[in-house]
Amino acid sequence: MVAPKQADLRRAQTELDPTVDLSPFLGQWVALRNGKVVASDARLEALRALADVRASDVLMPVSHARSGYFVA
Repeated sequence: MVAPKQADLRRAQTELDPTVDLSPFLGQWVALRNGKVVASDARLEALRALADVRASDVLMPVSHARSGYFVA
């Protein structure tokens, strides 16, 4: 059996492989669910407050630099 934290990490890693182009969201925060953007906002706090965002969604910034992604 996989420990809950490991399962969460594996789910997050899967979510971080978006199936859509994130370039329209440069400089914004996005909520990802099943590899798709479900919401975006310039501020993390505002993104979390949106009705479309679930607690289980992966929230990440879309950086102007192409160096990588970060999970919030």
